[in-house]
Amino acid sequence: MRSLSGNSLQNQKLAARAENHPAARSQNKRGSRLEVEHVSLTYQEGTPFAVPALEDVSLSVHAGERLAIAGPVGSGKSTLLAVLAGVEPPTAGRVIHEGGEVTSRRQPPAGSIGLTFQSPENCLFEKSVLDDVAFAPRRQGLDEREVKNRVIDALSITGMNLEQFGHRSPFSLSTGEQRRVALAGVLAMEPAALLLDEPTAHLDPLTRRELIERLVRLNEATGVTMVMVGHDMDELARFAQRVVIIDGGRLAADGAAADLLTDTVLLAGHSLDPPGTVELCELLEKATSAPVTAVIEEVKALELLLGLIEKRTGGSQLCR
Repeated sequence: MRSLSGNSLQNQKLAARAENHPAARSQNKRGSRLEVEHVSLTYQEGTPFAVPALEDVSLSVHAGERLAIAGPVGSGKSTLLAVLAGVEPPTAGRVIHEGGEVTSRRQPPAGSIGLTFQSPENCLFEKSVLDDVAFAPRRQGLDEREVKNRVIDALSITGMNLEQFGHRSPFSLSTGEQRRVALAGVLAMEPAALLLDEPTAHLDPLTRRELIERLVRLNEATGVTMVMVGHDMDELARFAQRVVIIDGGRLAADGAAADLLTDTVLLAGHSLDPPGTVELCELLEKATSAPVTAVIEEVKALELLLGLIEKRTGGSQLCR
């Protein structure tokens, strides 16, 4: 019998790692609820160089969900992520974490929000990978045994290990390795919400896929809220339960990933390509002159393809 999931063993290993993560073993498995209400932000406001970045954006990120933010270059995606994190104060509107408004006097609890930037490698500063990933847990006042456990788990999620990389200088690593170390440093805090700005940039295809799978498994095991900005629609399809599209600083669309990422007219209207699975479904529809429902799950797309081949060949060319 042909297996439609060639990575089933790998997925089982990833699930086991996520379930053994300390956050999954803790009593609180609930992520944070994040909201912005009628948020606008203008850079260099009141000067001749003023640049509007966001305009009247309202968005609720539910506790424990995986939300993707898509949009063309310069649309305001990264700015919205920074505002959600509470590190970029809006010009107008409110930012709310767990029902309480974030202000200059009321910030989220330390370690509750984890944010990775587009160039997280610029945040590395310690003499070794171990010390860099351990920096936040130590600042949280944890004992060294718990700090080491968190470092091991965080590096594992990013596809690294303490024995191989712990003693090395972060500045001796490749750009992709530096990005993974920087992400591990955020994961080691065990935040209730994890905000990711293009976390797979500069990684090779296999590592990109594995990192997305690990993040999904971590979310499923711990309930940590995740928001990811990205341009790769195939990655967003694998990651997201829900997608919002930002264009021109405004919220252009908001809905279930299976709905938005299969709406090719909507995506094209915002200079976005559909995932490869959707393009495959369109090709199958043209080739068969029969309606084919677009899907974003790779396994479902493969099942559609195999089903059509079997109809045409009577199954004689399929390995069962």
